Amino acid sequence: MKKFKILGIIAIIAMVANIAVNFESGWRSFKKGYEEGARSHNTIPDNLYPISLEVVPIEKTANDSIFNPMAERKIPYQVSEITTYTQPSKWITLVIIISGLSMFAFIFGFCFFICFLVQVSKRNVFCEANVWRIRFFVYSYTAIVISMELFAWIAGNAAVAQTQIPGYQIIDHAEASPAWLPVIMMIILAECFAIGVKMKEEQDLTI
Repeated sequence: MKKFKILGIIAIIAMVANIAVNFESGWRSFKKGYEEGARSHNTIPDNLYPISLEVVPIEKTANDSIFNPMAERKIPYQVSEITTYTQPSKWITLVIIISGLSMFAFIFGFCFFICFLVQVSKRNVFCEANVWRIRFFVYSYTAIVISMELFAWIAGNAAVAQTQIPGYQIIDHAEASPAWLPVIMMIILAECFAIGVKMKEEQDLTI
């Protein structure tokens, strides 16, 4: 049990550190976007969202070149990704609301996860309350991931349809996809824990 307490503390520290790093990264992106928006507020409407697109040059497109001081000559280069602005469908507003609610729920879910670790440290493991805590934590996090992916998908598809670049073909939006494997593993482990609690309750009734 002492080892579990240590692992629980490490898990909490790791999660808090991960949230802090993501928050710092998100804040930098927000600040950068805000500053760019402030500089270009006269040319970019408020209803447009920044999006990155993956592009490939068409075969007939000539390569541009830049001067390389080490090679002392011009070296060709090609553009593989661009950042532009797009106007997604009205569904994006609903996705933003869902994302906000999911983030609010995840705050409670994180608190429930800490309560779960505290209960386990007290040897109160297999109970319905812990099942509810674990499920709330896992599914609130899953809701955040799904809403973020949905936002990127809606904005990305709109950008692909609305953007044309002479000499280049747009492949897809270049937003980073979330790691789905950890999310799926979390859901599986949460449901396995729920099954284990149910089996324990049935075994207690037969005794």
